Amino acid sequence: FKKIRKTQNDQISIEITRLLLRLEKLISISESIPKNTNTKERRKYEQEIVEWIDDSKVSLCPSCAKSFSLSRRKHHCRLDGFVICDQCSRFLLYSKARFLIEPNSSSSPSNKKTTNGLSLKRSNSLTNLNSTTNNDDTNLNNKDKINNEDYLRICLSCQKILQRRYDQICFKNAQRDDVFLYYEKIAEAQKELANIHSTYSTIIESLLSGDTKYQIIDGQRLYRQLTSCYEKIDSTSKYIAKLAESCPNIDEDDTQSQMRYAALCRNIRMYAVHLLQNYAISTRRVPSEDDVQHARDERKRLVEERNELERAAKAELVSKISLTDSPTTPKKDVSGWRPTIDRSLLVQTQELNPLVQQVYQVTEYIRQAQIAGRLDEVELLKLNLKELEQALDNLQQQENTSKFDSQ
Repeated sequence: FKKIRKTQNDQISIEITRLLLRLEKLISISESIPKNTNTKERRKYEQEIVEWIDDSKVSLCPSCAKSFSLSRRKHHCRLDGFVICDQCSRFLLYSKARFLIEPNSSSSPSNKKTTNGLSLKRSNSLTNLNSTTNNDDTNLNNKDKINNEDYLRICLSCQKILQRRYDQICFKNAQRDDVFLYYEKIAEAQKELANIHSTYSTIIESLLSGDTKYQIIDGQRLYRQLTSCYEKIDSTSKYIAKLAESCPNIDEDDTQSQMRYAALCRNIRMYAVHLLQNYAISTRRVPSEDDVQHARDERKRLVEERNELERAAKAELVSKISLTDSPTTPKKDVSGWRPTIDRSLLVQTQELNPLVQQVYQVTEYIRQAQIAGRLDEVELLKLNLKELEQALDNLQQQENTSKFDSQ
């Protein structure tokens, strides 16, 4: 849902930006830009900014699907160049266009108490922008009611896009209700809760696995923070649910708005309850000291067993080397010799330490080289085996030291 919503919002934003850029060029004030009174030069200038569709190729109005005639003349939208009829035309005053481009400028209507009836009260009607562009007159084709102010002819499609821009401006300047402010607190607490819960789960997993990286006090500290977030979300959502009973800032006669407001408050409370329930299920309590000590003892036992197996495997390999290293071993002159490793040996050693696996393989290579009579390879492999055994001894000493420090 979020991916589709983001794609649609990006597309709408691109369309709005494109129209605003064209608007800015069309309403620019300069001596080199022809006025609306100079019809021929003005149309030529407008076509340089927006390419007009050839009206000879259009027989029907794309908005109302009615054919053009002497009484239904063809016109061009100044923002996208489409051909439209007079009934489907809308007129956008320059002052309103500047408001859409720069709503915070000193000359915009938003910074005046009243400007041609325009206010920042949000409207659900898509014709709200259109009505304000004509002093709240619904007869858009009556040019005498535009107060001789310059205007642009636009189509219904462009008007709908500009209406979105107008709604965005109104929403940003509208006074925020208590529900909005308190819901922001819930969203902030939810974000903090998600971050803390992730770290808390990591600490609990570490403690129960016998690791000594974290201590019980670390888990207790984060658990208190989680509890604080739970209480904040719960108390805030309860306050929002109480607002459903009073419905502040809503007209008493507006029953439909009151019902929608109450439903919104209840839905926020229900969402908060489900959120807390999900976190409560996935949140484990901090383990006791006995549980942590038992996990560490078990981890210590497993490490000792693994080390014992590795020492036994190493002793077995050394005995095999002493048996194969005999003066009676026949020497063969084999050209192009290359050692091979038995698949069954790989299966048997795959669960051992990587160094132990290499010791197994090098030992097998030494045996094969002795049988093949490759004395040079035998000496080189024995040096490699000695280095591996030294590295294995160092690793075991480090593990023993870390276990002693943890105790």
